[in-house]
Amino acid sequence: MAVRAFDISDVSLASVSVLERAPRSRREARRIRQRYAIIAVSAVSIPFVVAVIVLGVGH
Repeated sequence: MAVRAFDISDVSLASVSVLERAPRSRREARRIRQRYAIIAVSAVSIPFVVAVIVLGVGH
């Protein structure tokens, strides 16, 4: 069975890509947070809107 040694000094590609995608400013971080908040709110509210429409049509 082979044992694999990990080099801590080696920078993995995943950590480099995360650093490249990090927000450059507070404004950009706030915009990203707001974008995800809007997506989350819409994802949660869509089933309720559909239920209201279905109940309205069925009534």
